[in-house]
Amino acid sequence: MNDAIEELLINMDLQNAHWNWVSERVIKIETQDGPFALKWWERTPQEREHFLHHLRYAERAGMKGIIPLTNMRGDTSMFEADPHPIYLEPWVEEQPLMSPPSKELRLLTILALNHKISEDKEDMTEEELSTYKNDVQHGWQQERLLMNRLADQFEQSRFLSPFELTFLNGYPFYETMFGEIKKGFQKWTRQVKDSEGYRFAFCHGRPSLEHGLIAADGNAWFTNWETSGPGHPAYDLAYFYQDLAQHYPFDPLGSKQLFGTYEAHGPSWGEADTGLLKALMLTPAPILAFAQTYATDPLRYAEHQWTAMLESKLSSLRYLQQMMQWKEKQEAAMHGS
Repeated sequence: MNDAIEELLINMDLQNAHWNWVSERVIKIETQDGPFALKWWERTPQEREHFLHHLRYAERAGMKGIIPLTNMRGDTSMFEADPHPIYLEPWVEEQPLMSPPSKELRLLTILALNHKISEDKEDMTEEELSTYKNDVQHGWQQERLLMNRLADQFEQSRFLSPFELTFLNGYPFYETMFGEIKKGFQKWTRQVKDSEGYRFAFCHGRPSLEHGLIAADGNAWFTNWETSGPGHPAYDLAYFYQDLAQHYPFDPLGSKQLFGTYEAHGPSWGEADTGLLKALMLTPAPILAFAQTYATDPLRYAEHQWTAMLESKLSSLRYLQQMMQWKEKQEAAMHGS
């Protein structure tokens, strides 16, 4: 393996550079021009072309916080390597923050600015909207079937395990969340139908704390733009807020600060957008998938570990619910005034 990497570096004009693995798919390379990250990426040729197209668009549009792909000649490119393609980008070293705002708010600001820069609107016919609604509702039906199947399976146990008991106690909460995401989605689709179109922006796709870096100068950067592309800003926000809730499952999130930061730097935001965010953010699907893993492979972890992880996921979803309740109350108060 080392010989293959050395040969690869020679082909990239990086011979004699010091390198070391930092994760399963990332190598850090030290060169006289500074450190670089070499990343393996398992995608189809079409997906790779979309990735490069999106990055070229982002560069032209002046997007923020994007680490540019490069080779030693300065070209934006991807290298073919067996068995997966790789790409090279400058290495950004994570730095501890000595002053506010926090890392979370700096990364959120980057998302907001990029959404505002790239905001646009596209027509959607009633037939297209109906097809999309049916697809979403079918997904919910499948998730609820899984929820009921798991509940039935756990209830058949003669003695409920702590995990099974915790899951079953949460059943009314899952039902409530399914009702909430349905109401949020309906609010958004009504607005799309009335305006005969939907808004979209350039989205990262998987914005998270792990994919975010704060450089020595305090600037925020996102890595891993492989799933970037056009989408409603709520998709980025839902992913980001869910990630925050997973990192801080037992601490209340600063809803006012989070929503306020985004709206101060991002595109205009309305109640229909909040509806879509609610539909995306409050889904119990991750909990159901986790419970299904328990049901099929209960010996993967000790029982107390399974239960603690489930409780953490439940806590995260409850805090996300509190965030949306705060936002909806704020919007209702503004509407009333």
